[in-house]
Amino acid sequence: MSIQQAPKLSVCTPTRNRPETLLRCINSLKHLKHILFEIIVLDDASEVPVADYLFDRVDPELVSRITLLRNETNAGATAARNRITQLAKAPFVLGIDDDAELPNSETIEAALKVLEADPNVGAIAFSQVRSNGELFPGQPAQHKYNCYVPWYIGYGRIIRRDLFIELGGYRENFGIFYEEPELCARMLDKGYYVVYLPDSGIIHHHSSIGRDGLKCLSNSYRNKCYAAIYNQPLPMMVVTIPLYILLYFWAHRKLYSSSKKQRERGVRWLIGELRDAAQSIYAERKALKWSTYYKLYKIKRERPKYQGVD
Repeated sequence: MSIQQAPKLSVCTPTRNRPETLLRCINSLKHLKHILFEIIVLDDASEVPVADYLFDRVDPELVSRITLLRNETNAGATAARNRITQLAKAPFVLGIDDDAELPNSETIEAALKVLEADPNVGAIAFSQVRSNGELFPGQPAQHKYNCYVPWYIGYGRIIRRDLFIELGGYRENFGIFYEEPELCARMLDKGYYVVYLPDSGIIHHHSSIGRDGLKCLSNSYRNKCYAAIYNQPLPMMVVTIPLYILLYFWAHRKLYSSSKKQRERGVRWLIGELRDAAQSIYAERKALKWSTYYKLYKIKRERPKYQGVD
């Protein structure tokens, strides 16, 4: 890619303490050689700086495409994704986690074709594939046809950069979990849809580094409550939040009642988190339209077939 040529695609990868998976991820981008693209890597305060090894071990053909940034203190995945997307130069951003891998160029070419042809599509969701080709459970949809879905999974997706910036990116107080569905709801409120391409898969090696089951569960329910405060019409919000608290109580008790973690991050923790954050969140509250939640309900229930554009 010459300096004079603007990239068509920005590949953005935040990383922390996963050198081997990061190298595998970046080296897989050589499949994109027929696309004008740039690579932006954000080292989120790794113990061993990425600069110490990346350029020596990455495919030489990719070196000139890479911009490497570093946070000296750990900002977290959500803040890192926001920062890296803001710095992208291309109209479309492929956000790919450092434990994911691109299997071919067709996956990205199909997504770009949809985004370029249909201005109502804001983002593309991909199927999540194991290294042996099997699908992970919990795909954006179980259907084998292109369809509308309520959200994408953050390990790999393409989004319009300008739309992401207009929406303000992910809610950084979420930390991790549920930030993608919350953003996609705001995207739908603006009239943009997420389309799932089941034949376009990204390999996800799903590293266990930095993951904790209880933290995943508790953050997910807390952030669902945060999203309700930010976005839901008041009559919906006053029903939704108590429901989430009850569901969290049940899930936490079922999974951790007989373990050493039974007293960690219980319902009292969740209520405390909501009490501490509610005022600041409510000050930024902007309820989405009732019609948006109806559309969301229809998409969740039906996964309508995406016909494309003529």
